[in-house]
Amino acid sequence: MKTIIEKRTIFLYIIFSIVMIVVIGLLFDQIARFYVNAAYEDQLINEGQYIAEQLEETSTDQIQSTIDDYSEQFNLDLFYNNQNEGRILHTFSNRDLSVLQTVRSNTGNKGEFVLIENRLLTNYSLGENESLSVMTESLPLSALTRTVWWTVFFVSLFTIILLWRFGARIHDSYVKPVIRATETSKELANGNYDARVEELPYGVASQLGQLVNRLGRHLQNITSKYENQNSRLKTVVNNMESGVLLINEKGMTRLVNEAFLSQFTTHDIPVIGEVYYDVINQEEINQLIQRAIFMESRWQETIELADGRFFEIYIAPIKSQEDEWRGVVIVTHEITELKRLERVRKDFVANVSHELKTPVTSIQGFAETLLEDSQMDRAKQEQFLTIIKKESNRLNILVQDLLDLSVLEKESYTLTISQFPAHDIVDDVHAVVNESIQSNELKFNSHYDHQLMVQADYYRLYQLLLNLIHNSIQYTSEGGSIDVRLFQEEEQVVIEVEDTGIGIPESAHDRIFERFYRVDKARSRHSGGTGLGLSIVKHIVEVHEGSIEIDSEEDEGTTIRIKIPQ
Repeated sequence: MKTIIEKRTIFLYIIFSIVMIVVIGLLFDQIARFYVNAAYEDQLINEGQYIAEQLEETSTDQIQSTIDDYSEQFNLDLFYNNQNEGRILHTFSNRDLSVLQTVRSNTGNKGEFVLIENRLLTNYSLGENESLSVMTESLPLSALTRTVWWTVFFVSLFTIILLWRFGARIHDSYVKPVIRATETSKELANGNYDARVEELPYGVASQLGQLVNRLGRHLQNITSKYENQNSRLKTVVNNMESGVLLINEKGMTRLVNEAFLSQFTTHDIPVIGEVYYDVINQEEINQLIQRAIFMESRWQETIELADGRFFEIYIAPIKSQEDEWRGVVIVTHEITELKRLERVRKDFVANVSHELKTPVTSIQGFAETLLEDSQMDRAKQEQFLTIIKKESNRLNILVQDLLDLSVLEKESYTLTISQFPAHDIVDDVHAVVNESIQSNELKFNSHYDHQLMVQADYYRLYQLLLNLIHNSIQYTSEGGSIDVRLFQEEEQVVIEVEDTGIGIPESAHDRIFERFYRVDKARSRHSGGTGLGLSIVKHIVEVHEGSIEIDSEEDEGTTIRIKIPQ
């Protein structure tokens, strides 16, 4: 587009130049013709008057020779006409016969000038019916016209070149910088703050370019600072674990972070610039926001969503310095884990109280009975004392498990790492549980490489394996089997304990490692379990920086897989 405009400008400039040359040429040609004619007329007046005066004093028989002399002397053609005598004398040659005829027909116009074939003619009266016509030689009008046109052409060409150079200089020095400054200003207005004007070394245009460039640098610095601040704000907001949502006074979302999106929206829909209730897919949140908008007050509330998640919601109005309402900001904290821990704590307190109360009540009851009944026979006393001992042992085991958990949960706890053969720990655990396995008529199978070496805390790993096998014994019916496998997998030792017991429902997989949680409470208590075994197992795995997996279905048995890094 710019090239087309420049070509059109040049074309118009050329047309204008040609028209100006033609007009100036015509004007100067007419002026030159006028002055040439005027000069020849003055000359013709002077010379013609002189000849006419001389002819008046010349005798009739000498007129021809006289006009011949004057014709040659003044380079003129003369025509003498005496109507009284019928004499016509002239100095015209034969090639000028056509001109002569025209002169004869114009003898009556006295004192006037007539241009005939580029020759100037005037008439003088010498007396009654006697006249003299004087005609100049051919005027140099054609040569004059050519001279004028060539002069005008070269002068105009020189002027055009001069004006072109001067105009080009003016254009380059003033017009171009203004155009560039305008284009650069448009780029700056459109957000391209890298645009700059080529600065000139001098002149007003140089100052304009410097000011535009200074403006561009200033805008670039401001934009860079704004982008940096915006980037830092987005980084901070997006990396917050709490959800943040900003809504303006029209109910449109203006700012939202990833945490809020993952909590309450679906990512496949636009968010910024949309009405909040089209973005948030939780009706409970929308109702709280609507209430805060209508009442323009702060709100804090804990809600539970339909999917079981808990959130602490903070909603605060945004007001300007003039106390005008500008919208609301919503901050959300997911407290599902806190609620779970609170529930675990409550369950733990209740379970510990229950687990302690049962043996303590038994011990207290049987001890009081023994003290109050002094006549009790020996067999009854032994039975009561045996129960007291059993409940004491159960109470001691419970306390010991709680102490183990307390030790494992300490941040300062350190493992006693050693390297030992895999078969040592399996054989030691099997020796302890063999009596229980035999009494429950279960099959015990162990699979391991005798060359396999394990690097871990021997006592804690022994405790882990013992708890897993005890669990399998408790929940496996007579005739079932328990398989223990130890093998190397890349840089980890894998311990698998598989049984054919009652299995664990899928709904209980997430809670099986909680303290005092039992799949079958009646069966666990009947076997004397404390409900802390798997919780201890989980903590032992965590302090070894390992992982634990469970694969179980109800009535299909259970496989617990533990990986210990080496």
